[in-house]
Amino acid sequence: MTNFFKYLSSFVLVLALIGCQNDSDETAEQTAQQPSQQQQPGQMGQMQQPAPDIDVSEEEAETFVDAAMEAQQVQMKAQKRMIGIIEEEGLDVQTYQKIARSTQMGQSPQGQGQGQNQDTTISDKEMEKFESASESLQEVQGEIQQEVTSAVEDAGMEMQRFQQISQAAQQDAELRKTIQSKMQERQGSQMPQQQPPSGN
Repeated sequence: MTNFFKYLSSFVLVLALIGCQNDSDETAEQTAQQPSQQQQPGQMGQMQQPAPDIDVSEEEAETFVDAAMEAQQVQMKAQKRMIGIIEEEGLDVQTYQKIARSTQMGQSPQGQGQGQNQDTTISDKEMEKFESASESLQEVQGEIQQEVTSAVEDAGMEMQRFQQISQAAQQDAELRKTIQSKMQERQGSQMPQQQPPSGN
C-alpha cells in the first residue's frame, strides 16, 4: 500500500497544480499527508526541498500541458474505478481514507486509545473490507501507472521529465504561472466547440 499512496500523492499534486480548483487542492493535501506520514521521524524537512534547477522552454511547457491534460483524463477514469472497487467491498471513500490514514501513521485502527475520539475506532469487519479493497487497488495500480505513462509519452514527453517539471512547478512560481496560463488557454480553446441549440 505504501507505493500505491506515494504514486497517488505525486500524481494528485500534479493535477492540483495544472488545473483543478479548490476541490482538487483539498484532495492533494489529503493524499499528500499519507505518504509523508510514512516517512521516518526527522525526514519532515523533505517536504520543503529547494526547487529543482531546470530550464523549461516554451515548447516544452506546451508539451507538458498536453501531457498533463491527457494524464488528467486517465486519472479521472482511474478515480472512478478505484471508488468503485472501494464501494464494492462495502466501504465508503471517507471510511477507507480514515483507515488508510491510521495505518499509514502506524496506528492500530481497532480500539485506538491514547486520546483518540470514539468515531476513529474501526470495527474488525471494516478492517477486513479495507484490506480486501486495498488488495484489489494494488492489483490495478500497475495498470493505472502504465496508462498514465503511456498518456504522457504519447503526448511527446518522457515520464521522468514530466515528473521533474511538475516538481519544479510546485515550487517555482514563474514556471507554475506559465503552465497554468497555457492550461487555461488550452481549456478555453476547447470550450467554444459546444454550440448553443438553435431556436427551433
